[in-house]
Amino acid sequence: MPNQLVWLASYPKSGNTWVRAFLTAYQNGPGSALDINRLDVGLHAASRRLFDRVIGFPASDLIPAEIDRLRPEVYRSLNREATRPVFMKVHDAWRHADSGEPVFPPDATRLAVYIVRNPLAVAPSLASHLGCSIDQAIEHMASDAYRLAGTDRKLHRQLPQPVGAWSAHVDSWLGQTAFPVLLLRYEDLCAEPRREFFRLIDALNLSLDERALDWALEQTRFDRLQASEASTGFSERLINAPRFFRQGRSDAWREELSPEQVARILRRHQACMRRFGYEKNALVD
Repeated sequence: MPNQLVWLASYPKSGNTWVRAFLTAYQNGPGSALDINRLDVGLHAASRRLFDRVIGFPASDLIPAEIDRLRPEVYRSLNREATRPVFMKVHDAWRHADSGEPVFPPDATRLAVYIVRNPLAVAPSLASHLGCSIDQAIEHMASDAYRLAGTDRKLHRQLPQPVGAWSAHVDSWLGQTAFPVLLLRYEDLCAEPRREFFRLIDALNLSLDERALDWALEQTRFDRLQASEASTGFSERLINAPRFFRQGRSDAWREELSPEQVARILRRHQACMRRFGYEKNALVD
C-alpha cells in the first residue's frame, strides 16, 4: 500500500487553515457548503487525543523527548489504517527525535506541502492570534526556543510543538531530503488562487474536477471565511484573539509595522527572506 500521509506544514499564521479549508471544500464537491468548524481533511499532527489513543497511555505521563520518540509510531499507525491520503496539519519544525529517527517518518509519508508567508505579514497576524503585542510576536519569531503548547501551567489539547525561529522553521522543512515537498507561497495563493490550488491538486494526484475547483475557490474566498466566523464562531480561534480570519491581504503589514519593526525582522531573517523575494519587497519603501 502506498504511503498516505500528507504533511500540511507551515509556521503559524501562514495560510495553513486556508489550504485545509480549500481541500475540504474540493473533496466535498459542488453543492456542499463549507463548514469552517468541520475541516474534515485536517487531523492535527500534535493532537494529544490522537497520541493517547494510538499509544494507549496519556502523553501527560511523558516528557517532551519521550513524546517525540513515540510520535513516528502514531503516524505509522494512521498510515496503516488509511485507504486514501491523510492530511496532517503541522506547525512543528521538521526535526529528529533524540533517538535519531525523524519525528515525521518518511516510510509513511507521501508528500509535504509547505506554505510560506512573508514574516513581515506573519508578525502582526501572529500577534493578533496570540493576543500579544507585535513586538512580542517578533521576539517569538526570532527565538530558536519558541514552541507551542509548551507551558507546564496547564494541560494543553495539543502536544508540545518546537517551532523555533521563522527562518529556521522554513529551512527545516525545505532543507530536509527524506521526502518531497511542494512549496506554496501565501502571496501566490492570494494573487493566483486558481493556478496555485491547481498545483496542489496535481501534486496530490487528486482527480481534477473543474466544477469542484471553482466551487472550492468560491467557498474559501476570504470574505466568506470571515462572514462564516462572524456568524458561527471558529473553534480554532484562541480565546485572546479578536478573530481568526483577520485580513487575508499579503501587504497589510505596511500599515501595521513600524520601520523599526521591519528592520528587526530583516536583521534576523534577511537571508531566508531573500530566497522568496521578501527582502526586496521590504526594501521598496
